[in-house]
Amino acid sequence: MYFFKVFFIASFIFLTSCSSTSYNHYSGNNSYLNVDSSNCSTEANVHAPTYICRNPLMCAPDEFQIATQALIRNANYYKMCMQSKGYQKY
Repeated sequence: MYFFKVFFIASFIFLTSCSSTSYNHYSGNNSYLNVDSSNCSTEANVHAPTYICRNPLMCAPDEFQIATQALIRNANYYKMCMQSKGYQKY
């Protein structure tokens, strides 16, 4: 049973990381997209750091929820930062 949970979460993380997320500025001018994205990524890592499991190949059962919540917080912080700079996700 534990193997299936690990497999499911690892598959979910892998598939979501492979999806391409694009942002467009409300004004239509995306000339600063890479700079703003990099800044938001850095801010997200500072304010909502991700959790690295004790074993880098597999999280222990007590770490799974911590790691998942940290990834979600990081992604949400990034999204809010991009929206505050005038970008929308499509």
